[in-house]
Amino acid sequence: MSPARGPAPLGAYAQTVVAAGLCFVSGQVPVDRDGNHLPADDLAAQAEQVFANLEACLADQGLTMADVVSITTFLRDIGDGAAVSAVRGRFFGDHRPTSTVVEVSGFLNPAWRLEVQAVAAVREPDQQ
Repeated sequence: MSPARGPAPLGAYAQTVVAAGLCFVSGQVPVDRDGNHLPADDLAAQAEQVFANLEACLADQGLTMADVVSITTFLRDIGDGAAVSAVRGRFFGDHRPTSTVVEVSGFLNPAWRLEVQAVAAVREPDQQ
């Protein structure tokens, strides 16, 4: 499903898929709702956009960041981890899903410095 609040997928895939009581969110990249790519020299802005996109995908499924049970962060430079973690903390607050951080050699767009994918638990109607 393409999010109503975030950017459209950049290819032939769904932004979210709900199956077996879980919501799988495709990797979110630093592209805004209008399809604009954020500049490589502003890591904080890229991270803000990535987590805002994740939040939008979840919201389209009636979920929040508090429903995320697992997150994977891909970084072009592992040295960016602390800065990305600071932004992530603002979006997740005290919630602590499982987490994996991986350094990669590159992304589809060479200006991107990170990508984040997540899995969230879908609440039963009486738990919402």
